[in-house]
Amino acid sequence: MRSQLFGLAVALALADSSIVTLALPDIRTQFDVGITTVAWVLTSFNLVLALVAVPAAYAARRRPQRAFAAGTFVFVASSLACGFATSFAMLVAARSVQAIGAALVATAALGLLSATSREGRAVHIWVTAGVIGAALGPAVGGILTQLVGWEAIFFVQVPIALLPLAALRTAVVVPQAHGAGLPRITPNVALLLLSGSLVAALFLIVLLLVEGWGTPPAAAGLVVTVMPSAAAVTAWRTPSSSPIGIRIASGAVLIAGGLAALALLPHAGWVWTIPPQVLIGVGIGLALAALTERAVGGAAEQVVHGGWTLAARHAGVVLGLLLLAPILATALERNKEAAVRAGAAEVLDSRIPPLDKLGLAQDILGEIDRAKREGTLPKIGAAFRDRPSTDEYRTLRSGLQDELDRAVTNAFSRPFLLATALALAALLPLALGRWERS
Repeated sequence: MRSQLFGLAVALALADSSIVTLALPDIRTQFDVGITTVAWVLTSFNLVLALVAVPAAYAARRRPQRAFAAGTFVFVASSLACGFATSFAMLVAARSVQAIGAALVATAALGLLSATSREGRAVHIWVTAGVIGAALGPAVGGILTQLVGWEAIFFVQVPIALLPLAALRTAVVVPQAHGAGLPRITPNVALLLLSGSLVAALFLIVLLLVEGWGTPPAAAGLVVTVMPSAAAVTAWRTPSSSPIGIRIASGAVLIAGGLAALALLPHAGWVWTIPPQVLIGVGIGLALAALTERAVGGAAEQVVHGGWTLAARHAGVVLGLLLLAPILATALERNKEAAVRAGAAEVLDSRIPPLDKLGLAQDILGEIDRAKREGTLPKIGAAFRDRPSTDEYRTLRSGLQDELDRAVTNAFSRPFLLATALALAALLPLALGRWERS
């Protein structure tokens, strides 16, 4: 039971790297910020966690119980601050503090798991919990956002985060000799690159569903449960005795294949994202778990190596956000202009009364200007709100929406392709045959 509670703590701490993804549209609207700005709700957490993971690990290796308790209280207090945030700056600041608590909890949990479980099982629980938590975060966050509000994401975490404290009473940690704790370079570099590619799977796919195609957050949350489900099943069912190189290589290729499939979607619609999500989820369960085990397992300084692994993973997330968000913003602007030109042709060629074509065109341009000022995608339906509900108008509206969906889907292609390249780049250390030996 203690191992499960510590695993729950790791899953919750690392879920916060992605849990607000589906809430970003609501957060952006409430605080009136653009797409690239709202991404800092994710970036701040991952950046701070990457910076403090190693110092937190050194603090946690000697007194993991104290570090775990302190990290839990910091995490809980900052979660409440996030939920009560009255400004965007306050939310980002609270998220940054939350990352410090998450780093302490995650690193200390590895030491506590090692003290309460067999060495191999401890690392396996720690790795699997982190993978499942990070992958499941967007789905849980989306459902809570739709049903209650984005603030509920942070309030719900408070009682869950406090539960594992009960396991501290019976956890006995035997002091171990401390070595240099230097990182294993190649698996951590591969983790950084692979984590950067997964930003597209955990961030861009959510934006595509909610912002691009207008899917409600709760429905989008259900759609993206495919990925963590596939990752969880794969992580639990893959024998630890299977060759680690094969797991890493096949997982990276599957992730790259899923991202490439998302870049080449034939039509708009959530159903087209299901097969790519399955590929990515299986790849996550294989590669991310194997790389983390390779970076942490069998080392005398497991807690410190765990800190280096967390730093690499979350530095990769920051890299992915910084690379992909600007490319997406530029592509959206360019493709919206193409959609406007195609939409103008649709209006002129339509069968609606000639005198109404000019008024409708002006309303559509007004909606596009409004969306441009707010940093959002235009809502074609607003221009048809006071128009007759005839076949001609319905056909025109459907055609214009198809043009916009096509433009949005195409805008996401380049970021997904860049993420594909990052996933394949993670294979380079394996190809060079430079895996460190314990």
